Amino acid sequence: MEAKGKFLVAAVLCAASLGCRASFGPVERCAPLPSPINVSKVLERNPSPSSQGPLTLDRAIEEALAASPGLRQIEQRLQAAEEQVRQAEAAFYPRIVFSQEFSLTDNPVFAFMQTLHQRRLSFAMDFNDPGVHQNVTSRIQGEWSIFEGGSRIYGRNAAVGQRDAVGFDLLAAKNKLVASVIESYFRWLQALAFLDVAEKAVLSARTDEALGEARVRAQVALASELLRLKTRTAEAEANMVSARASAQRLKAALERLIARPIGDEEVPSPMDVIGEPAKETVETNPAELVKTALRERPELQAIRSLIMAARERVRMAKADLLPKIGARVWWAWDSEEMRGGGESWLASFHATWPLFQGGLTLSKIREAASRLKELEESGHQLALDIALEVHQASATLSEARAKVEVASRRRDYSTKALEEVRAQYANDVATVDALLQSELEWTRAEVSYASALFEEKIAQAALRQALGELAKWTESKP
Repeated sequence: MEAKGKFLVAAVLCAASLGCRASFGPVERCAPLPSPINVSKVLERNPSPSSQGPLTLDRAIEEALAASPGLRQIEQRLQAAEEQVRQAEAAFYPRIVFSQEFSLTDNPVFAFMQTLHQRRLSFAMDFNDPGVHQNVTSRIQGEWSIFEGGSRIYGRNAAVGQRDAVGFDLLAAKNKLVASVIESYFRWLQALAFLDVAEKAVLSARTDEALGEARVRAQVALASELLRLKTRTAEAEANMVSARASAQRLKAALERLIARPIGDEEVPSPMDVIGEPAKETVETNPAELVKTALRERPELQAIRSLIMAARERVRMAKADLLPKIGARVWWAWDSEEMRGGGESWLASFHATWPLFQGGLTLSKIREAASRLKELEESGHQLALDIALEVHQASATLSEARAKVEVASRRRDYSTKALEEVRAQYANDVATVDALLQSELEWTRAEVSYASALFEEKIAQAALRQALGELAKWTESKP
């Protein structure tokens, strides 16, 4: 028996030493981990539709919401927060554990207790040198914390508040993403409208150049006049190249949001999309707008949930000042060689009350109270920032609508003026300088009008984002 015991002890020590060496020894030739990111799969997550026609704003938003990795991250955080709530609720239930243990010892005290548990105690044994004893123990144990000062309830409430805050974070992310898609979409269409204006400017400049060539051939104009018209044509062509490059850059920005390329057949007509200037009335009372934003913005709802969770953590810290009551019960079977042996059981109630811990509990209470105060101040700061955002967005929208009206009149005037000056130039009444100036004014008026139309749409989206209305975009659609 002694030789057997010494052999088993040596085997355990050897295994432990090998385990330590394997855990803490140097690692050689560690194979590199494969990249978890498959770029092709990321780009193919939202494949380009082939038969849905031009890309609409609603479809762009739906695709961006479906393809956004940022939203998927927050959804995983929300799932983790939900599991934290379940973990907090699990503390209300009893804990049942089954264990199986095999032990060897030559310690007199442990040998005596094992022999006693096995119902084999004999006064003939040598209590000072009992030799090597072995024991097999099977035990099932249950524990139930009956009262913990309410800390489990407060912990569960705090977990619920944390989960709700993550849910509002998801809405806030959607609100921001939808606003980004709307701005990128209309910026892209705005660039396409600028490209249309640039192409019209090139055609107009070439028309004027043709008139100049006819005048030179008729010997009613100098060659320098034709050169100035050619210079104007080259300038218009350079502007067209810049407008085309800008449209490509903004298209790439929108493709990033919807996570797929946009086909040529999906490019919409800017003026068909923009339509007429918006005529609907919008609430302009700043006080009412701010009140709506403070009620609807997901960021504020998230901070309110965090504040509620922080208050529950203060209560949970205070609960450590109260006594704790629990119960425990177990049943065990001990034997030397998996046969015979003896059974035993125990049932107990216990109460603990920490009377002095060096101020630990009071320090935790003060820490939780400070965290709560920090969140409350963050909420006040966020409310002020949102109020400022609403005021600025409202002012920007009013400015954009006024600019649309002014740009519309300017566009009409410049178009009529260009037609008149071009006719005068053809009849040798107007000079080339007047024609070039009219061309320039017409181009500027067209660009200004297109810009004003799209800036109004972007300003509307910015105000809706400030009010928190874009967070539930998909819910507001049929």
